[in-house]
Amino acid sequence: MSVDGLRRVPVLAALGDEELVRLAGLGRERRLAAGEFLFRQGDPATLFHVVLEGQLDTTRDVAGEQVLMLSHGPGGFLGAMALLTDTPYRGSTFAVADTVLFELDGEELRRLAFTHGSLLRGFLPAMEAVSGAVKGIERDREKLLAIGTLAAGLAHELNNPAAAAARGVATLREHERRRIAAIGAIAGAGAPAERIAALVALGAEAATNEAPAQRLDPLAESDREEALIDALEARRVAGAGALAAGLTDAFLGPEWVDRVAAAVGEEHLADGLRFIGACAGAHVVLDEVETATTRIATLVDAVRNYSYLDQGPRQTVDIHAGLESTLTMLGHKLRSRQVEIVRDFEPDLPPVEAAGSELNQVWTNLVDNALDAIGERGCLTLRTRRRGTRVLVEVADDGPGVPADLQSRIFDAFFTTKPVGKGTGLGLDIAQRIVVRNHGELRVESAPGDTRFQVLLPPAGRG
Repeated sequence: MSVDGLRRVPVLAALGDEELVRLAGLGRERRLAAGEFLFRQGDPATLFHVVLEGQLDTTRDVAGEQVLMLSHGPGGFLGAMALLTDTPYRGSTFAVADTVLFELDGEELRRLAFTHGSLLRGFLPAMEAVSGAVKGIERDREKLLAIGTLAAGLAHELNNPAAAAARGVATLREHERRRIAAIGAIAGAGAPAERIAALVALGAEAATNEAPAQRLDPLAESDREEALIDALEARRVAGAGALAAGLTDAFLGPEWVDRVAAAVGEEHLADGLRFIGACAGAHVVLDEVETATTRIATLVDAVRNYSYLDQGPRQTVDIHAGLESTLTMLGHKLRSRQVEIVRDFEPDLPPVEAAGSELNQVWTNLVDNALDAIGERGCLTLRTRRRGTRVLVEVADDGPGVPADLQSRIFDAFFTTKPVGKGTGLGLDIAQRIVVRNHGELRVESAPGDTRFQVLLPPAGRG
């Protein structure tokens, strides 16, 4: 490698001729064909590379996809950050076109950097660019993962009531068909108008029959159904079993057999009971549909509150409402395990002025981390207090805790105590940045069985 060639590399321009001659003798040229890899993400850093001709691209694996971080043309260099921080390469680098490199041993690069301040200063902007690119990619990934988790949970939450509503509509159509068929059969058999009117009145009464607050246990339901079968068989009504099952599902007991017989006559009893069962059954199903659609509306409202849809960038935020909407959004995780939720809320807690959707991201990260710490069984405590001139929000869990020697690093970017693949180490970093941006403070107190993440924010009007 010629000294003149090295002198044209901007980052090496501050070195003297003697040092450049020494470098030229220690280093070597290397050629890469288009598509050939220089190194892979996670490889140990051993060499410093300078691009003399061609182009290199560096990508990072994000959830199985390669995302472009940086491109390096002539004069660009790679490996300084990994070598100086003694960390593996943060991305994979390959040649986009046929490329010529100058390579230098990592130990020699470290010696140069720590003996030539100008060289080290030249590395800093590139190191900041690499660090910023990695953080940006990982933060985007963290946000996308959070959105994906919430979306999957919301889809799961919506699926059950939506499916229940769809089943209810289908059942309502069947009840309506049976009701029309039954009244048609009775009228077609020549039943007098007054009897049909009496049956319709009974149907209206059955349709207002209140379901019990709690369904009977299976044995009690079976006993009621057996009593209905006995009452129907005593009157020699055909299809007693099916009729009894329908009446039981509609919460009607054996006394309705006598009432319908008195209203429409023994000869029309079977069709009369089908009519009554359809009327009462439709009422039961309507209640179920109402419950399902109310649940859907509640979830949609929780999403609107969680995202602060159609509102400005900053709002007067009700902390308790934000915590509740966060719990709703994470409901699928809570129901999949045995977690006791304790709400220790201070009444009349003053609101804060902040970006509400960002604060909900903080609550989501803290609650999600707490659930990971708790595992399958434990206690999650949400606590709010006035703390001097600020509002305190505390998310606590009874998990194993954060070791004392790690607590000072818990908010550092890329630091995580979770297993590989389970966390990026940016959830708490993002949470802290949001809190600080809203003029607050995020801190942790932890011991085995009692970990508390505390957010302190100024109340509205004092930010």
